[in-house]
Amino acid sequence: MTLFLLRAYGDFLIAVNVASRSANRESVLLIASKHLEPLYEVIAPELPAPVQIRFVDFSLDKQLMRCFTNRFLLHPHTLTELYSLRRLIRKSLASGEMSGELYLEQQKRIFFPRFFCGMHFRPVVTRGKVYEAYARFFSVPMHQLETFERGQKEIQNILIVPDSRQPIKVIRSEIIQQLQDHYARSAQLVTVAYFKQIPNGATGHVVVYENFHELIQLIKATDLLIGGDSLPVHLAQLLGIPHHILYPGTKSTDFFTPYALQHRTYHCFEDLRSGTNFLINGQ
Repeated sequence: MTLFLLRAYGDFLIAVNVASRSANRESVLLIASKHLEPLYEVIAPELPAPVQIRFVDFSLDKQLMRCFTNRFLLHPHTLTELYSLRRLIRKSLASGEMSGELYLEQQKRIFFPRFFCGMHFRPVVTRGKVYEAYARFFSVPMHQLETFERGQKEIQNILIVPDSRQPIKVIRSEIIQQLQDHYARSAQLVTVAYFKQIPNGATGHVVVYENFHELIQLIKATDLLIGGDSLPVHLAQLLGIPHHILYPGTKSTDFFTPYALQHRTYHCFEDLRSGTNFLINGQ
């Protein structure tokens, strides 16, 4: 059985995190796009167990395969990526390196690789909660993902990571200021971490991270992470760090982490702006 990981960093991290907890992980070969390898190199020491994974250059020049996007679907390079995938599959099947059923991460846009490669890929995720779908696929009990071993810890250091690949999911400055004001009243240290560049008008204790390694070190050093529906909260899930997800109310909650769903630590931007649902409820 082979699972291809060709989407964004968050999708990849969810798959690898759950796979590493599976007693059947050696029965599934993970083939991932080369652009995901730098992330794997920094999370590998944090995984509960090693996974069987192979990185392949499919000529991706975005954060996921173009055929899975709206914006880049009709670009000529989409065919280059699909051709690279088809060539690998045909070569691997002919040599015996690959056997059994072939899986892709999601049902969404699965038509394009199916049609171009001439293969009946099956999706891991068809609908509903993404972590639950991977838990079923790898036969991992959900309670292993919902409970962190560190237990209760006093929250002194809080890390806000507002950035996201999708602009609609970025935590805006007025919400960051609201959080800073709230935690200042209880003398808790709030750090806001931005990717590569601090935006104009940023206030308080701000830092910059340049790569995955620096981001992971920031998360490991905090007691609580607050982030958008993006990679940092999935890193917190992997590392066992309590976290809260802030998100636009029009977006799906399917990618929310098991921790956030179990503890109800997710809050939409609209409620926070209106003051009807303040974030931590006393923490």
